[in-house]
Amino acid sequence: MRIAIVGAGISGLVAAYHLADEHELTVFEANDYIGGHTNTVPVDDAVGRVYVDTGFIVFNPSNYPNFSALLDVLGVESQPTEMSFSVRCDRSGLEYNGTNLNTVFAQRRNLLSARFWRMLRDILRFGREATDVLQQSGDSQSVDDFVRERGYGREFVHNYLLPLGASLWSCPVGTFSGFPIRFVVEFLDNHRMLQVSNRPQWRVVKGGSFCYVEKLAEGFRSSTRLRCPVVHVSRSADSVTIRDGNGEVSQFDHVVLACHADQALRMLTDPSPLETEILESF
Repeated sequence: MRIAIVGAGISGLVAAYHLADEHELTVFEANDYIGGHTNTVPVDDAVGRVYVDTGFIVFNPSNYPNFSALLDVLGVESQPTEMSFSVRCDRSGLEYNGTNLNTVFAQRRNLLSARFWRMLRDILRFGREATDVLQQSGDSQSVDDFVRERGYGREFVHNYLLPLGASLWSCPVGTFSGFPIRFVVEFLDNHRMLQVSNRPQWRVVKGGSFCYVEKLAEGFRSSTRLRCPVVHVSRSADSVTIRDGNGEVSQFDHVVLACHADQALRMLTDPSPLETEILESF
């Protein structure tokens, strides 16, 4: 069959990898590179070339079992790494790192700071109390609502929780404060980030994350169209018609929309009521 895959991020690449042997593929990608959130930048350093991951960086087998299995199938190596959290505030001069007591108190004056000790107390308290929200129904309570209702201190909010959320979700602190607290706690709890000890061993793709992207795409690289956004996807009883941003119209037997929900909804010329309801929810 002739199959179109829209989007060359991890979802589209894996779909193409599994379909390429038995079907004729065309992969559409709006960017000028494949990999989506996976983006590795080569940096020339005094010691030589270093490959820096700027999108997808770390994983662990417990939380990423399918991805770990994919690397095994591809024969792509990984190696252990450390993932730590640090904060530097230019306005107050505060700086700390959460790896161990020595780095927590990297600024020794904080040993005598009541505000710093209050922040540490609230961090431990948050670890104990956060999972309470998982027993509640609904997800209308925001991060900001939660910390105000529970009376967490300003130091904890501005020097720990908001910087943590902004770094994890790559967003401004003001945006993160409006996140549903239930969503945040589910993520932190699932990744064992609410506990002080027994955290998972994080790993990185050896040589940079682009190594697994290159391996995935080996079998269909020539069928991938870069800088080729899809504008319209229309369906009939036995085919799918795709119009891309370059004005070309192509027909396929099936299409896989491996893109964001709002993008998929904009592409579809005839979304069903159910498709509209689901895709508009994102």
